[in-house]
Amino acid sequence: MIDFIKAYTNTKESLENRIKNDFPDSETRCNYDYFNEDPKYPCWRRFENIEVRITDKSAFVRNSIHTYFNLKNGFADGNYTDFYYPDILTSFEQLQADLDEDISDYKVTNLEFGLNIQTSLSPKSMLNNNFLMYNFDEFNQHDTFKGKGAYKQYNRNEYYVKIYDKGLQYGLDYNLLRVEIKIIDSKLLKKRFGIRTVRDIYEKSRLELLFKFLLERFDEINIIDCLTTQEIRGEEKTFLELGKSPHYWREIKNSKSSTYYYGLRQRYNKLLEIYQLDTIKLELRDLLVAKFQTLIGDRVEN
Repeated sequence: MIDFIKAYTNTKESLENRIKNDFPDSETRCNYDYFNEDPKYPCWRRFENIEVRITDKSAFVRNSIHTYFNLKNGFADGNYTDFYYPDILTSFEQLQADLDEDISDYKVTNLEFGLNIQTSLSPKSMLNNNFLMYNFDEFNQHDTFKGKGAYKQYNRNEYYVKIYDKGLQYGLDYNLLRVEIKIIDSKLLKKRFGIRTVRDIYEKSRLELLFKFLLERFDEINIIDCLTTQEIRGEEKTFLELGKSPHYWREIKNSKSSTYYYGLRQRYNKLLEIYQLDTIKLELRDLLVAKFQTLIGDRVEN
């Protein structure tokens, strides 16, 4: 569920003194003035994978809390495991013990929320052949990482939507797809989810809102089964083929009225339903709902 987090405080003195003076392992690093060798900002150190950074005005804590939990407890080096609600609480308790600092009131500025689901089909194949567009637009980013991964991302000003082959990333022997949102606007965190501080993440109701937001973004992804699985002829087949391209929709959007454009999109989605070309998307959606219900520990309406 919760993954990358970035949180800060302007009351930095206690944490700054602690990482500079209370750890004898010399892993705290500071920039130094070249001429008089006085330490300068920033100063930083890691607790497992979590980076603590001190600037002249603030203290930041950031990185994957999911990976931190796994490293801290000897489970795995990564975030491909299931991360249950009690694990989230435990991870923050352990981090605060490592820091000897209560970070509950630190302000959250960036937050990732994602789910790993085991799929019947290869995530790499689905990303290449079935995840075609985001809201009838092309993905902003896609990468194969030189054959070691399959990844697509759509960027908005306030958040990113990320889908990738988690199993391929970690060399797992089973299909594992990750669907994730990264919220980069603290105003959206406050307004939409009521998340201002780290303490707010402890509330199940906030996690439920994050999941519903994730599911809404998933619903906007154009995931289309291979057309060869159905016998479709004539104009409808042509329309379905053309509609697999974001360039087609961009041309329609630029040349026709908004009423015509959105009506055509509605017609296209209806044809996908009629010809059962949405089976992959429906299966993945059900898996996301089931996974979240398992991790949160309660049944959530979808």
